[in-house]
Amino acid sequence: MFTQNTAVFSNRSSRGTLPRRLLSFGLLASIATLCSAASNLESNSPFLPPGYNTAKPAPPKPVPQANGPLSRELEFRGVVQMGGSYQFSLFNKKDNRGYWIPENGSESGISVRNFNLDAMRITVTLNGRTEQLTLMNATDSPLPVARTAPTAAKQPKQPKIPGLNTSSKKPSSSSRVIPRRRVILPKK
Repeated sequence: MFTQNTAVFSNRSSRGTLPRRLLSFGLLASIATLCSAASNLESNSPFLPPGYNTAKPAPPKPVPQANGPLSRELEFRGVVQMGGSYQFSLFNKKDNRGYWIPENGSESGISVRNFNLDAMRITVTLNGRTEQLTLMNATDSPLPVARTAPTAAKQPKQPKIPGLNTSSKKPSSSSRVIPRRRVILPKK
């Protein structure tokens, strides 16, 4: 009887492996389908605007032009558009002063006109000289820090007098004089 139960058990296990194999194959097939659908969703997401993943050719960068002699005196540092009109930040190196000048406006003898948004360039007139200035580029390098060397307190040199011993001994820390403290008692 023991052998008969073993045979029945082995018969059941062979019948059970086929449905298990089909179930595991079905699971693998559905996982593969989901993975392919997920990769399709990554490239064609319903939440992104149409044509989001298409590569657009980058516009060519304008060739930087060297500024003339007026650029040694003035720097074009910034642009702001407010209410449909542009204002430009110019810095006068000689006066060490900055100005915000509107387009087609002037201040302290500096006039600004003809702003080119694509090239970030303006035409500036100062003291009868006209030149185009390009917006300054930001750099990632830190500004240099000016350091001064620590100065040691120098004792004035004493002249050497022959026959006179001028070697002075510095007082040691144990012979240092501690100042007295004044105690003020409250009035009774």
